[in-house]
Amino acid sequence: MKQWRVGTLSMGITLLLMGVAVAVSIWSGTGAYNMLLWVAPLVFILLGAEILLYIWFAGSERTTLRYDWISLFIVGMIGSFSLAMAGLISTGILDELRGAMRQMERTALIETAPISVPEKIDKIVVQALRPVSVDQVDGGKVQLLGQVQYWAAEPIDTSEQLISTSVVGTVMYVMVGEFERHNGPIQSNAYNAQMTLILPKSIKIEQRGF
Repeated sequence: MKQWRVGTLSMGITLLLMGVAVAVSIWSGTGAYNMLLWVAPLVFILLGAEILLYIWFAGSERTTLRYDWISLFIVGMIGSFSLAMAGLISTGILDELRGAMRQMERTALIETAPISVPEKIDKIVVQALRPVSVDQVDGGKVQLLGQVQYWAAEPIDTSEQLISTSVVGTVMYVMVGEFERHNGPIQSNAYNAQMTLILPKSIKIEQRGF
């Protein structure tokens, strides 16, 4: 009489696949957890295959079915962990955790391209959501200067359009924008910006919104 221990083969193959996944991730630089996600479905496929093999062999000869409980427990834990990781990835929580762990204090310098002020302009209206210092100097240019201190996992894109102008009649409207912010359930990007808007001295200035 032969005995078929369900779980032993599955554990052996599972451990082999995990070792291969970790080795490939180290060699290729790919995240190990991405490759280990394949372990979860393979675990259940292997367990199902073992039971089907037992049914197949039991039909041809007398075979006793026994469960390797230790192997089944280990394989079940590995499969549950892989399913939990898949759930964290699909909901975006894992990316939030990774981003929170990689956050650091950063500083960026801001210097936009100068914008010429048409000669017919006799008034400039400045609109901003947050306080912006205004300095008036000689010349006919509009420019935004400053620096930003922030906590984030990745550097901010300083090429974003932070200033926009529009001319209506003899009035020039200058809109000062902000950087994009990420407010997630775990991590959020905090900014502390000190901005200075350079405007012509000879033109009347009206500030709105701050």
